[in-house]
Amino acid sequence: MDNEVKPTWKLAWGLWWRMFLISLGISVIVGVILALVVDVSIIPWLMPWFIS
Repeated sequence: MDNEVKPTWKLAWGLWWRMFLISLGISVIVGVILALVVDVSIIPWLMPWFIS
């Protein structure tokens, strides 16, 4: 029984796409969190009457 995984271009492209999509998802999540933090911190600067 030979359970060895042979490196092929199909495997390489599959791993590359998986790595790309995971890193893209992480980047989007971090970007959304940063955008929310920046938006919340800039709201009082844009709208002084918002504070009261």
